[in-house]
Amino acid sequence: MLNVFQYLASSNRILAYGAMFFGLVSLVVLVLLPFETRLILGINLWIKPLKFAISIFIFLVTSIYILEPLPYSESKRSVMSWILLITMLVEIICILFQAARGQLSHFNITDPIGAIMFPLMGLAITIAYLVYGVILYDYFRLQVSLPGELTWAIRISIIIFLIGLISGFMMGSSLKHTIGMADGGPGLPFTNWSTVAGDLRVSHFISIHAIQVLPLLAISLPYILPQNFPIKNLVIICVSGTVYLGFTVATLLQALHGKPFIRI
Repeated sequence: MLNVFQYLASSNRILAYGAMFFGLVSLVVLVLLPFETRLILGINLWIKPLKFAISIFIFLVTSIYILEPLPYSESKRSVMSWILLITMLVEIICILFQAARGQLSHFNITDPIGAIMFPLMGLAITIAYLVYGVILYDYFRLQVSLPGELTWAIRISIIIFLIGLISGFMMGSSLKHTIGMADGGPGLPFTNWSTVAGDLRVSHFISIHAIQVLPLLAISLPYILPQNFPIKNLVIICVSGTVYLGFTVATLLQALHGKPFIRI
């Protein structure tokens, strides 16, 4: 574990220490969970901070690997890393603060503090998406020292990641994530995705985690396919990316039609 952190820190100290912080936040929140009796929308109020802390930890580690191949100057890499880290800190601080108060963090404009924090979180996430827009542009514009299939896996995955803005803005504009009923009904364990109505969080989750799934697939192909496999790795990645995008869109349309991802 120490060797992994040392490797990450040698590549990007800012994001490595940021990821370590979010890992610690995840552990602290996990410890708090069993001792909490308060609920928000029917679930333990620390569940949401835990989900976001874990997700941001994964996001920051992924960002280290995505930024590393780009031939950036040290100053540009640092600026982009600081922007990503600060936007994620804004997000988690607002979520933790509202959870501690027993208040909703997202879609909360009735509580005076929430009315400030919710737009602030939206602004922070939008800025993070803009940074990834620049990264995508640079992956097409600049020469990177990666195999073709991995380069395209990163390009396609960032495109799908950015498409996640659509479901994000839909949730923000409607001030809820459930289609067909109010937020807070029956849901799947941990994710709490609705099992009786449409849920925009499903498509959003799938889209934002494309930046892990597709690059990992590209990295694993040489190890899981025989050397003389007739289909080129680049073709497999392009087809997989298309299928993944289709799945993202399909789950969005499913939610918009008020149908749950999994009905129980």
